[in-house]
Amino acid sequence: MFKLVSSVVLSFLVSIGVFSPDEVERVSLVATTTTVATHNTLRGEANFRPLADVIGWQEVSTAEGHSKLEALEYYDHYRPGAERLGARNSIAISWRKNKYDMTGQGSRLTHEGEAGVTPSRFVNWVVLKNKQSGAKLAFINTHYISGAWNGQHPERQARWHTHNAVVREVVQELRGRGLPVVLVGDFNRAVSQDIAGMNHLRTAGVSGVPIDQIYVSQGIGTGPAERLEKYGSDHFAYSATVSY
Repeated sequence: MFKLVSSVVLSFLVSIGVFSPDEVERVSLVATTTTVATHNTLRGEANFRPLADVIGWQEVSTAEGHSKLEALEYYDHYRPGAERLGARNSIAISWRKNKYDMTGQGSRLTHEGEAGVTPSRFVNWVVLKNKQSGAKLAFINTHYISGAWNGQHPERQARWHTHNAVVREVVQELRGRGLPVVLVGDFNRAVSQDIAGMNHLRTAGVSGVPIDQIYVSQGIGTGPAERLEKYGSDHFAYSATVSY
């Protein structure tokens, strides 16, 4: 859907007598609606499906995974790393190219990697402009260090918190531009985060909080999120709908 009537157009219609001021109050503005999704692909072993209009992928860390991503019809992708298998590219973002143009993008390192422990971790984001309505949406994808909260590797918690601080900074920077924001990813912690200006979407039919999570700007969606299939991964995929 797209925004049917702007306030400027409404004012013009009043001035030429098409609407009275009372009638204007009854005219509703229809928001742009976008489906979003997140899926950890198990190092690219999963089947890459057209889960939503905009998708955040994690663990696209193999040549096989990238080949599957590139074979996904009707999508463009954001992979900021210079090398195809660079760690930045493992959290790729895809969007339906017939619906959106990318007008902005970015990638930030959260912490360096350590052999046998973790690859370098990043936060990637894009700003997408809806081709029909012109409305923009900021979409963030990320993947936190594993094992920090399973009781086996408490020494990894400092890296997790460092990562979380960068995520919050990126969210606030994009919100500061006046953009509606969606944040998805594998948080590797089954606890929802209190992020200023954002709502965590609970998952329908699922008790508790999964480690794969979706957050949206306050006012653009209340959920619930939907748990999909695993599609060959060890993680379920999740989707939601936002309007802005």
